[in-house]
Amino acid sequence: MVKGLERKLYEDRLRSLGLFSLEKRRLRGDLIVVFNILMKRSRGPSTDLFTLMTSDGTRGNGVGADYSDESSESSESSES
Repeated sequence: MVKGLERKLYEDRLRSLGLFSLEKRRLRGDLIVVFNILMKRSRGPSTDLFTLMTSDGTRGNGVGADYSDESSESSESSES
């Protein structure tokens, strides 16, 4: 524990030390992993999770991700 921060709340300790919460650090790590998979910088299950779609529209960079939600597909088939 840092001296002088013992009685402060978690959020106040993070703010005074200039740190992000564990939740935000985990989200950042997840985003980095997805980026590296998309840029083919690391091996990953990209073909299993999503496919890249290209678009010639005027918005964005022309690349998007399309993914299939297996849980919704299985629930649709079980309803019939």
